[in-house]
Amino acid sequence: MRKEGKQTTIRRKEEDGECLRSSAQEEWYRQTMPRLYRFIYSRLQNHPDSEDIVQETYVRCLKSRGAETTLPSYPYLRETAQNLIYDRFRQLKTHLVSPLDQESTDLKTTEDNVMAKTFVQDLLHSLPPDQRQVLQLRLVEGYSRKETAMRLGCSEDSVRGLQYRAIQKLRSLMRKEEKEG
Repeated sequence: MRKEGKQTTIRRKEEDGECLRSSAQEEWYRQTMPRLYRFIYSRLQNHPDSEDIVQETYVRCLKSRGAETTLPSYPYLRETAQNLIYDRFRQLKTHLVSPLDQESTDLKTTEDNVMAKTFVQDLLHSLPPDQRQVLQLRLVEGYSRKETAMRLGCSEDSVRGLQYRAIQKLRSLMRKEEKEG
């Protein structure tokens, strides 16, 4: 009977340790995940892929720690995520382009990307600074309306209005360029 009591006590202590570790991991996840997701989304601009990379990042970081009790810092998570993003792009590049077509495709794609990026930058620079900043935070960096409002020191309704007006202005500028071009 005593052995069973000791074993139960040992199991409870092990379970309590797991609960503490689990609780610490949950808190660490809650603190690092939104920031990590924004970082990844700003690179990929694709929600499902961003979610996959976030998951892979946490799995790799936790596996690499093994029995170590400290949790990785945000910079370590970010570096791991960046490496996973590089890996993803390398895989896509090898699967999408055959070696014979690669040179001509690279030149055309690079030229098209430069032209499109320049066009978009010119359009963005024609916006008022507050509208441009809202689009940068909301669409490029992936901040929520509330987070953008806190960063800019204004209300969420102001952010919504600025974003709406900025998109409307961009739309009209693009239509104007289309007619002229």
